[in-house]
Formats: sequence, C-alpha cells, structure tokens
Amino acid sequence: MKHDNEGQKNFFSEISEHQISAKEFFCTVLLDSLNKNFGWRKAVISYFDTHGKFLSWTSWKGIMIDCKEHPYRHFAPKDIIRYQIYEDAVRDHLTYFNVTPRLYKATDIIEPYAYEHSEMVHFLEENFECHYSMTLAFGINAYIQLSFLKSEEEGDFTEEETKQLEEIYVYVANAYKNFKKYEQAKIVADIQEEIIASGERAYLVTDDFMHIMSHNQQAQEYIADILGNEVVNQMSSSVPCSWLPFLLGTSGEGMPVDRVETRVIKDYIFKIYTYKQSYSNGIIDCYHWITISKKEEKKSLEFKSQDVTLTPMEQKVANLMYQGLTYRAIADKLVISYHTVKKHVQNIYTKCDVNSRYELYKWIESTNDL
Repeated sequence: MKHDNEGQKNFFSEISEHQISAKEFFCTVLLDSLNKNFGWRKAVISYFDTHGKFLSWTSWKGIMIDCKEHPYRHFAPKDIIRYQIYEDAVRDHLTYFNVTPRLYKATDIIEPYAYEHSEMVHFLEENFECHYSMTLAFGINAYIQLSFLKSEEEGDFTEEETKQLEEIYVYVANAYKNFKKYEQAKIVADIQEEIIASGERAYLVTDDFMHIMSHNQQAQEYIADILGNEVVNQMSSSVPCSWLPFLLGTSGEGMPVDRVETRVIKDYIFKIYTYKQSYSNGIIDCYHWITISKKEEKKSLEFKSQDVTLTPMEQKVANLMYQGLTYRAIADKLVISYHTVKKHVQNIYTKCDVNSRYELYKWIESTNDL
C-alpha cells in the first residue's frame, strides 16, 4: 500500500474539503480518496443503527441497502468482529467526538488456528474475494465501520500498514467530528428559529443520547427550580446529562418519534418534539426540542367560541404541527417552501387567536376541529 507524505497531504486536504460540503460524510468520496492517496482499493463502509442493527454497506462494488437477499443477513449472527466492536463501543460510550484509534484486526480477535476455517474467512472470500480484514469503528456505539480488506496472496496486515491505518483513523475521526459539529450546529439553528417563531420562552435541544445541544436562560432557571442549582452545570453537548431521563421519564429509547409528547413535573409543562435527520445509508439521527412552561401561565387561556374556518392547506399544516413536526418537516411533507409554512402558521395563529404551539394544541383539543 502507498505510504508517502504527498498522499497524506492530499488525503487530508480532500477530507477537510469533504467535511464542509458533504451531505453525508462516510460515502464513496471517502473510499475514492483512500484508494487514490493510499492504494486501499478494497474497503467497505458498514452502517448500523445505534442499537447494532445492520442497515447497509458501501464498497468499491457499490451500495447495498439491507434486504432479504443481502449477504450480510445470514452472516450477521456469526460476525464476532462486529459483536466485539459494538460491545466495546457501548462500554466506552463511543460518540462522534472520539479521535483515539479503534482498530480491530480479524486475526487478533479470532484465534489463528481457527481463523482459516472460520465463518469470517468464508464470508470475506465469498463476497469480496478477500481473506483478511482490519476494521475501524466510528460514531455513537460504533454505528459506522470502515473495513479494509486484503487477499490471501497479499497476506495479513503488517505493523507498518496497521500504523498507517491508525493515522488514517485520526484523519477521518477528526474530519467526522468537525462534520458532525457543523451539521448539528445547523440543525440546532433550524430548531431555535422554529422555537422563536412558536412564541415559547424556555427550551432545551437534545440529541437521542442525552446531550444538551442548546438551551436558554429561562430553561436553565426552570431546571434549577426543579432539581437545584448544581444540576445546571451538567448541561453539556459532549457529556450525557444524567438528570435528563428523569425529566423526560424515559431512557431515550421511548422518546416520541411522530407526535409531540407532554409531561408535567413539579408544576412545569414539558412539550417534547422530534427532529429526524435521515441519511441514504439508513441511519436516522434524532434530536429533540423541549419547551418548558409553568402550569399557572396557561390556566387562564380562553379561546374564541365562534366558528373558525381554516383553509384545507391550513388544516393540514395545523394537524402536522399538532403531531409535533417542525416547519421544515411540514414543508417537506407537503412539498411547499419553509416560508410558505410560516405564512400558513401566521394565518392559523391569527384565525385561532393563539400565540404559540401550546395554545394551538389547546385550541385544537378544545374544539376538536381537526
């Protein structure tokens, strides 16, 4: 395999540019760069959900989404390499931000005397005409694997190749970390824009793993009132928040996906919404925005008693808002622009004489209009 300074410089430059412009980081662009700059032609990116379920793979042969005929389906229960990777990642709380090399050499995990006749070798030979593998693990619970493959004739991975792949891991991991930070910043900005437009005054934005990506001062004061001032310092985007599951009444797995969820804790109303970021490889990253209000602030709500007539499109928008969809998700679902959705929402608020999503929910519930 090629290992020269020029290749390293080119790879670093290409990946740095890729992390800025890419919609998806782990894709054929990465594989092409690895081949061009280091000579690693045979590489496979495997994608899983955060609970370890296989979703798809991308290799030099192309992309293949999971299906009944997918060759990995039969092999998955026997893939002890993947099992080891996932177990280690869960134990170590692996996230997007890890940059310490995590390499798994197949012949280090499977005993040498058993390797030549193992299910792993049979799988590699049958599907990739290869005999040896070295897998790099990335992302939350190692839900992305980048595996480099070699034929029996080429031999197993040498110390020099392992060292090179450790360097590649650091390049890729740092670029991926920056990609996720940039992507998450855009997602949080979109959510904040919607929260502001909704009229809510206190909010938290979290991911599915109890990291608090953003919050405002009002939410901080409410949380302090519920749990005490000392918990405020635990609000972090890189460390899971230990008290967030208590507030939400869930460990994260049961959080709402398609509808808004309401919880009441110590005279505070929590409204939980979901923002889904979907990728072509089958991965879905979930973020949640949580608005907080005092119960007494909402007790005196009064709604118009006269009939309110919403247009068919306004009814659709109001219904989707009631389900907890963001403005951008509504725009995608109805195939209209984001600004058109905002205009419909303004009209709905005016006609219903409400000023926020919460008041719209109460209006819908009181009138049973949708």
